[in-house]
Amino acid sequence: MRDFFHCLLASLAVVGCASRPVIPPQVKVAPVGRLVVAQDGGTGFLTISSALDSAQDGDTVFVMPGEYREVVKFPGRRSITLLGADPLTTIVDAVDGYAGIELRTDSNRVSRLTIRGADSHGIWVRDGRQFIDHCLIVGNGDRGIYLSSFAGYAYARITHCTVVDNGEVGIHAARDDSSTVIADCIIAFNKRGIVTDQPEGELVVRRNCLFGNEVNFDRVAEDSSSVLQDPRFKDRENGDFRLGKDSPCIGSGEGGRNLGTF
Repeated sequence: MRDFFHCLLASLAVVGCASRPVIPPQVKVAPVGRLVVAQDGGTGFLTISSALDSAQDGDTVFVMPGEYREVVKFPGRRSITLLGADPLTTIVDAVDGYAGIELRTDSNRVSRLTIRGADSHGIWVRDGRQFIDHCLIVGNGDRGIYLSSFAGYAYARITHCTVVDNGEVGIHAARDDSSTVIADCIIAFNKRGIVTDQPEGELVVRRNCLFGNEVNFDRVAEDSSSVLQDPRFKDRENGDFRLGKDSPCIGSGEGGRNLGTF
């Protein structure tokens, strides 16, 4: 009988341990398939690049608010979602690196981030078909978004982005192909708005606001749904690209949503 009670107590101890997993202090537990980046060090990843290096195919890398001063390169042969907490407060500053975010392979997604400070491109799509949405892309030396043709076939679905105050071009698609869609965006105060190198009329351009560019459409057919008026940002001079109350972009997107990021 004494042996029986010893065995029973041992079994209860094992069950009790199994029901109360030990979680290391100061570490936030992320949902399955999601890696969290935070500058306070509480998630295991201090930089976006380190989280992307650890991500597996199909993972989401969630970025907490902060200014991340780094050049972000997506790894090859994996499809990853990079999701910011809020484009107002979650910022990738390339600090004069060539490109803020570099994308390769198919089906990556970049969403809810501010990308700024690149010497050349805010987002550089080198190859594959990518998804870019709800991003503020501002203050890059050359192009806001560049879909290149040097390394392969680069396409993207670009929706609800605000692409402003870049040195040369807002969005540059090297190939004029219907696989690239630019919709519900604000592209303003760049030298050129939307540009393609192969003017075959197949680029899909819908419901965008273009204003304050020296040329709005360069070898791109102007769409009848375009809003060619001042987007009336709250305070462009001080970097507030939210829409003012009298903005023509309010409710002008698909389903009555706003154009641009905010």
